[in-house]
Amino acid sequence: MSKLDIKNKKILYELDTNSRQTYHEIAKKVGLSKDSVIYRIKNLQKEGIIKQFHTITDVGKLGFISFRLYLKLQNATPEKEEEIVEYLKSQKIVTWMVSIDGEYDIGMWILTKTIKEMNDFWKELLSKYVNFTDKRWLTIFTKVSYFPRAYFLDKKQNFDEYIFITEPIVSDLDQKDAKILKLMAPNSRISILDISKKLNLAPKTVTLRIKELERKKVIIGYRTLFDLEKLGYQYFKVHFNLYKVTKDKERKFRAYIKQHPNIIFDNEVLGGDDFEIEVQVRTLQDFRKLMEDIKHQFSDIIKEYKHMLFYKEHKFVFFPV
Repeated sequence: MSKLDIKNKKILYELDTNSRQTYHEIAKKVGLSKDSVIYRIKNLQKEGIIKQFHTITDVGKLGFISFRLYLKLQNATPEKEEEIVEYLKSQKIVTWMVSIDGEYDIGMWILTKTIKEMNDFWKELLSKYVNFTDKRWLTIFTKVSYFPRAYFLDKKQNFDEYIFITEPIVSDLDQKDAKILKLMAPNSRISILDISKKLNLAPKTVTLRIKELERKKVIIGYRTLFDLEKLGYQYFKVHFNLYKVTKDKERKFRAYIKQHPNIIFDNEVLGGDDFEIEVQVRTLQDFRKLMEDIKHQFSDIIKEYKHMLFYKEHKFVFFPV
């Protein structure tokens, strides 16, 4: 685990909030020189704490259906499990994937434009690995929000919410915008000039197109992928099933989720559980403390809950490149 000073924590928070900020903008916010910020970010990358800068798009506005698939393996040696992971990572429609300790072994986020495309992937997956699959759970994300990691700065509350998965609509994205997004998805800090050269577009055109994508909320924000283990954090997924819930109680539960500094995703899932959240905390004791607080405030509506530990993220990109 890396020990960070307050300046590095502030830099990480700024990169998590908006990873496309200029070095000068970050320097002003954290109270350092531009050169010092550049030096620190490069060191954080060398240490593997910063893994990737990515652009977040509302995939529903691009016409994508967001599937969530959990797999529980059986009779799989470590070598076979690695083979399955590598196969799934190689699939373009798999945009996020994680190894799990808990009820399932692998979780993934899959983006397709049609049910047929998903069905083709499903059939191929089962034809290759059905004998190594014990359980599978396929659902559809209808709305997912992410929250900046307020815990970096030991904040008591978070106030920002970014919705990046919505229900699919017919997309009017043209090919030039699609190419811009494909370049920016895995690298939110790519320069306007680099995009311009790669796509043979004028820099001014690129800038205007990005601003229009932001205005339409196709581009939701710019975030950073961190190595949580090196930062000393654990990543939990919690599924809640509710009982006799009222609209007022549901609203209060959602408000609690949004403001808590260690809750970073709120999932609404068709075919999933009633509430699904993703939590990042330092220790198992911290996780238990959070769950005790939730039960203290909402025990009258929580029928049951279960949790899983996401211990390794294999792939993370907000656009099928």
